[in-house]
This record gives sequence, structure tokens and C-alpha cells, in this order.
Amino acid sequence: MNLFAAVILTGILDSSWASKIINIPLSTTIGPEESLMRHLQQSQFSGVPAQVNLAFFKGAQNYGPITIGSPGQDFNVIFDTGSADLWIPSVRCLQENIRCQRHNKYDSAYSSTYEPIGKAFNITYESGQVMGYLSKDIITIAGMTVKDQVFAEATHESDVFANSLPDGILGLGVSTIAASQQPTVFENMVSQKMLPAPVFSFYLSQDFSNESGSVLTLGGTNPDFYTGNFTFLEVNAPGFWQFRMDRVRLANGAGTLCRHGCEAIADSGTPLIVGPIEETNVLNQKLGARPITVSPGL
Repeated sequence: MNLFAAVILTGILDSSWASKIINIPLSTTIGPEESLMRHLQQSQFSGVPAQVNLAFFKGAQNYGPITIGSPGQDFNVIFDTGSADLWIPSVRCLQENIRCQRHNKYDSAYSSTYEPIGKAFNITYESGQVMGYLSKDIITIAGMTVKDQVFAEATHESDVFANSLPDGILGLGVSTIAASQQPTVFENMVSQKMLPAPVFSFYLSQDFSNESGSVLTLGGTNPDFYTGNFTFLEVNAPGFWQFRMDRVRLANGAGTLCRHGCEAIADSGTPLIVGPIEETNVLNQKLGARPITVSPGL
């Protein structure tokens, strides 16, 4: 079963909840290797679960389309469970910042639903930084419109974002880790009762010869992509989808890692397996992996 499902709220849903699941096709892309080693340092009402198709490029970053404003301005964003902010390049991005200039840019002057906030925004990743300011507008995903969404207009992006095909990042973590200190898009979808259940799930295709095939489902799960039943785990770290992992068994009796249990984070924005160096050295040796000399990874 190649599906990751995350439940962020539990409880009894009353009859006012809509009943439609939304499926969003995703694309997949890869930027420079160093951009894969990101680590956050801080930090319409249509009715049924919604689907977003994801696209990919060389099997690294899964991204899909959204629109912001009225009329809608189009952007592709990485759907990232490892962070909790939405940011996209601003039309006010500095001209000398080539990272912003290579992507679609939001222009508040063309949106009738824009509301200024102006508070400074700054988020730092291990290999880069995004700076700008906060704004408010409507966000449309798979035909569903989220009202009063606070997001960041980026006026400066570090070099690692220059060759990234997506325009920005849409965080699917919990807002307790948000640099903006604002509710996430998904949390607003839940509070505005746009989904039948406070659940989202990913199907991540392993067919890297095709730039599509992965799917983000909002409001539930898509049985077209799995058989059997789910196993539910307790989330044990505020803000992150972190859980206790019992162990890692290598195929054909090649060994066991994490023998006494360890903590793990499900992060859709990181296409790497990251762990303690002693454990990953054993794993890479068994896999026959070779070091990538241009970045801190294998």
C-alpha cells in the first residue's frame, strides 16, 4: 500500500459537514540536491473529499496547482507535510533576485478580494531562506475556495529555489510550527466545513518515467489506491507528523535497524530517508549507495 494518510482532528462530524472527497493530481520535480536537505528551523464548499493530481520531475518534489485571488492567479506549489506556511513569489520581488523572477508572481493589485496585512515574514530552512510579508486573500484548490487565507508574499528567496519548477510551498503541518503564526490552508478548510472529514492522504507513484500519477486527497482516502485496512499511529510531537517507529527490517534477512524503536517524521516535502549516521551507513552499504559529492546526502 503506497499511501500516506494523516488525520489532524478527531471527533463526531455533524450533518453540516459536506460529503465530497477531493482528489488533487500532483506533479513531481527535483531541484538542486542541496534543496532536498531542507529542515525547518524555527520552525465553496463543494462537499466531498477532494483530489489534487500531483506532478513530478525525477521523483523528488510533489506539487500541484492552486489559484490565489479574484480572479484567480495560477501557481504550482509543493504540498509539504514538514512545514505549515503557504508562500508564493510576490510581484514586488526584488528585480535582482533571479529566484523570484523565474516563477509566477502574485499581484495584489489584480485581486478584488485581497486584504493587506504587511507583517514581515521570514522562514529559514537548512539550505536557504524565504523573506517577505503577509497578505490575505482567497485560495482555490480543486474548485474549492478557502476564504480569508493568510499567506506570505516572498520578496527574497535563497539560491536553492532558483531551479525549482514549483512556485512556492503549501504547508500541511500544524500551525503551531508556522512562521506566520496563522492557520494553515487545510485547517481553514476544516474550520470552514469544506470537507467531510479532517483527513488528508497521499498516493505517491513510483513510476518516475511519468511526471504524473501521484494524488493528494483532501477530506478522506481514495480506495482506488489501496487495499486492506489502515494502521493508525499516535502523533507525538506538536506541529509535526511524528510517530514512534518500532524497527526497520531490511529485505532478505539483511539486518534490522532502529532495533529498540525510534522517532520518525512523515514529510512529503523531503524525498530522502534521513536518520542517524550509524544506521544510515548500514542501510546505504546494504543498498550499494554511493555518496553525492555536491551535497550532504546519498
